Amino acid sequence: MGKSSVQNFLSRPWQMLGILIVLAIVMRVFSMFKSVLVHDESTYILIADALLEGQVYLRDVVDTKPIGIFALFALFQSVFGDDIIVIRLMTTLWIALTGFLVYKIHDALMNTADNGVYNPAPAASGIIYVIATSIFTHLGISPNTEQFFNLFTVAALYLIVRNQHPASFFFAGLLLGLGYMIKYVVAFDALAFALFFTWRMWRAQNSWTEWLLKGLLTLTGISIPFLGTMFYYHHLGMSDRFDFFSFQLSGRYVIEASILNYVTFAGEHLLRYLPLTFMAVYALLHWRNTGSAMAVLGLCWGTCVMIVMMLPGRFFAHYFIHFLPVLSLVSGGFFDTRHSPGRALAWIRQPVYGYSMLSLIIVLNVLFQKMDYLDKPDMPKQVADYLNDRLQPGDKIYTGNYHQIIYHLTDTESPTPYVHPSLIWYPQNSNALDISPTDEWQRIVAQQPRFIIMNNHLYRGHTLSNTLRQSYRLVKTFSPKIRVYERK
Repeated sequence: MGKSSVQNFLSRPWQMLGILIVLAIVMRVFSMFKSVLVHDESTYILIADALLEGQVYLRDVVDTKPIGIFALFALFQSVFGDDIIVIRLMTTLWIALTGFLVYKIHDALMNTADNGVYNPAPAASGIIYVIATSIFTHLGISPNTEQFFNLFTVAALYLIVRNQHPASFFFAGLLLGLGYMIKYVVAFDALAFALFFTWRMWRAQNSWTEWLLKGLLTLTGISIPFLGTMFYYHHLGMSDRFDFFSFQLSGRYVIEASILNYVTFAGEHLLRYLPLTFMAVYALLHWRNTGSAMAVLGLCWGTCVMIVMMLPGRFFAHYFIHFLPVLSLVSGGFFDTRHSPGRALAWIRQPVYGYSMLSLIIVLNVLFQKMDYLDKPDMPKQVADYLNDRLQPGDKIYTGNYHQIIYHLTDTESPTPYVHPSLIWYPQNSNALDISPTDEWQRIVAQQPRFIIMNNHLYRGHTLSNTLRQSYRLVKTFSPKIRVYERK
């Protein structure tokens, strides 16, 4: 296939979507079969299971996030089945579609005077997003809230960038509202988009009446998912519970951090994606060649996202996934043909080198994922298989400080609403939620779980370890760390 054929192929949107889907599947193929990648995904699956069984979120099952991610997982499981591979595949398609919208946004922002001349920058942005979210376990491979609300935010941005019928702003707001119900940090994306749209309206000298109308339509769309959820909990008589989790918990969740912590977090992840960081900086510095829209959007969006990522003082790696759409969008500008990177860097944009590097990245990523996910034993599955061979109808288990996905794999329910163990056993979380670990442990023990699984340490000095010594016996050790106890 010649250069012009490749360009024609990449310039067709639906063919580009197909490329991104195939790329996402290939990049993530060996990560689809592992029972656990990280804890959070397991929590989403378990609470989705509970919702499908008629339980109520924030009453029967509890987590710190809004209901959106759990409702979305419940939708996936009700339509496509509850196998873990289904969630992994849906995440893969979700990421491909997000990359496609990043591509469409970049295409819409480009100077219309260049229409008819192929420019690889939009395709580069879409491909970069798929690759960036498919390399590191905690930065995109494992399903997390950030991947899912990213699709809603970039879809909203696409409608705003197109700036067509006023009704599209209502739907943009609705998409942002849905993303907000997955994680409240989407409010900062909305702020960035509002700043960018205001700048565009001012620059084009549009009517402020039009600006006000579109702004009100956007705010109306944003408010609908939240107000609908609020009325749902009011109907259940849980208004106070909803208010606590919506308005108070986020403040309790914030912890103090030093300036060095903030700098280290941002620096570590920008260095982790150093080639993209370099390309993004290069593209921003050469904004005069490509127009100011991308630079203004990148700075507004990137700044707002960086602020909200670091605001809680809890520097979890998956927070940085929130930054990847803007990093991908801006770094794709490095490949914009309206500027030349000079002899030292021009070779990167040559197809023979560019496609070779892309192929090498894909091959290496697949090999590393095979070693990380396929070649290593699936210990949670082994534990679940052991329990499934022994569990009788009505038996309960408690996964302790081990992987809570065991409940899903054994078709049992958590004896505590707090299915993520960190909510009980991490003081920062239990204090924020007003949970007494001792009282919650007593409620768990009162249900007399037949099996308790622990990951090495037994919380020595805590009533948990005393209960295990007095009422349970060690029946199976899967490694020096994983222990299964059975009630005496």
